[in-house]
Amino acid sequence: FESATAGRRGTPALGSPTPAATPLPVGTAGTQVVTTDTVATYQAGPPQRPDIHHDNGFLQNPNDPNDRTPIATQSPGVGDYAARAEWEGRLAAGRAIQGVPGVPHNNIPDGLDTYDHFLHGNGADRHFSYERFVSTDPAGQAVLTNSTRDTQQGAEAYYNQLVANDPSLANRPVTFQITGSQIPVGSSEQFPYPETENWQKAIGGHNVWNSATVTVYPPEQPGGQPRFSMDMTLHAEDRYNFNPGQHDIATGAPDAANGRLERTGLGHQYTNYGTLQRQVTWTQGSPENAVSRPIGGR
Repeated sequence: FESATAGRRGTPALGSPTPAATPLPVGTAGTQVVTTDTVATYQAGPPQRPDIHHDNGFLQNPNDPNDRTPIATQSPGVGDYAARAEWEGRLAAGRAIQGVPGVPHNNIPDGLDTYDHFLHGNGADRHFSYERFVSTDPAGQAVLTNSTRDTQQGAEAYYNQLVANDPSLANRPVTFQITGSQIPVGSSEQFPYPETENWQKAIGGHNVWNSATVTVYPPEQPGGQPRFSMDMTLHAEDRYNFNPGQHDIATGAPDAANGRLERTGLGHQYTNYGTLQRQVTWTQGSPENAVSRPIGGR
């Protein structure tokens, strides 16, 4: 799906020059996009973060799984401080073996960074590279490909709505914005759980949502199809914490060991954020033949 052969940013189609006519801004913010073939729901307008609910792991209210306020922590004891020191040692040992051939767990740098922040970040938000996830884990590429296709379909659907309401728009370049609801990553074939130990540890299951500015150019030839150019941002979120009854996939270590650090305030849950941007160009009706490249030329 990714391609490095696209023309410079701003081109309306696969290598064709930008038409002289200035695209007309169209659409009304908040208008729902009517579509039956997308995973996300879309509306017109600038980026708008969906209401994403994150659990609180071992600090979740046991009487209300929907309570967004963590319960109070407990005072740590001597054994808790000893456990914290043991996990500090494991973190240091893990860093020491990164890149060492033949050693288990020798390629988990992002997983170690996220755990380091759990121990030392005091609960502050953290930003990570979703580009690295896409480039180093097959699941990341699948998420990017399928979420991009989903937003392409949303863009085509909204353009069709606009033209249905005002047929004259089909004869001139137009531009609009759309923003989507969250898509859960980790529980479907389209949006699979990370395959590598590194990203299983770093983000695991998470949520993504897309926003985009779309420009549509009328057909160059009679009977042709409109051409789409979409500047899309994928937004990712993950609550990093540990959960009762769960365990590490690669090692089998129970979450409860670090859950105790959460309960005593010796480790802190936090939210991971990541974004990436793509320019995507295609002809209406053929989103599978799109050309996509990173915005900024990377």
